[in-house]
Amino acid sequence: MSKPSVIIIGASGSVGRPLVDEFLSKADHFSKIGVLSSPSSAHKFENQKARGVDVVVGSFADPACYRGYDIAISLAGNTIMRLQPAMIDAAAAGGVTHFYPSEFGSDTAQDSLKNFRYFQDKRMTRYHCVATAKLHPQFKYTYMLTAPFTEWTIMPFHGVDRTTKKVVAYGTKDMPMDVTSLKDTVRYTVASTLLPFPEGQQKREIRVVGERTTFQRIVDTLAEVEGCQYETVYVPVEGALEKMDAARKAEDEEAELEWSAKGLLNSGDAIVDGPYDNERLDPTPPETVKQTFERIIRV
Repeated sequence: MSKPSVIIIGASGSVGRPLVDEFLSKADHFSKIGVLSSPSSAHKFENQKARGVDVVVGSFADPACYRGYDIAISLAGNTIMRLQPAMIDAAAAGGVTHFYPSEFGSDTAQDSLKNFRYFQDKRMTRYHCVATAKLHPQFKYTYMLTAPFTEWTIMPFHGVDRTTKKVVAYGTKDMPMDVTSLKDTVRYTVASTLLPFPEGQQKREIRVVGERTTFQRIVDTLAEVEGCQYETVYVPVEGALEKMDAARKAEDEEAELEWSAKGLLNSGDAIVDGPYDNERLDPTPPETVKQTFERIIRV
């Protein structure tokens, strides 16, 4: 079987950099590894280019940028998530036969999330994948469901202040949540591109989870690793929703998306149910929350 080629959209971000590194570590399995960059950002990829990455300079809406690639992986962030249908159209027109929309988190298809603003653009992208598959019989797509990144749960965005050792979290204490380290997420993602696609199917879901836990246990683990105590306060999620609505009325899309996501970790919806694909992708066990914190904090 010929080796696949892959191009990554949004490769300069916090997920893109380790994902490119993971692809490079498996470079023998790929005919070509590329990143799609705007002209203003091309300089960010000089190091990757020196390591053999093909830097394609252009627009994600230009089919020419995708020619010569089999697989395209979107790492679209919040405010450009809604532009993924344009990426899909261009990729399909450029010859891409396998597209990964930007999922990498909770399962968007959960009934409890059907009206959740943060996932609205992801759902629109899913509908577009279905429509594209009908138009292009050779087109396939993969939803990579990995649960929230372990490393991101202790960011200031989620109310964690590691300087004052205080946490202010929106939502309810001890709701279940799944997490997967970013390190494991990129490892599983690269492995999935080499997994044969199910015969006769155009859609597949890859489900991987590092650990099922709660936000409070994550904070407790952080405290254990740092050798300190954290003061944690939970506030009603309605406060975040009110600020989300205010941002919507002010037509501040970025703020609206951020406030929409504030209460997710403690909502009981930050989960990816099984069956899981961890072992068939890579038999190495995923990191636990404690192992991830010990690796990134290095106290």
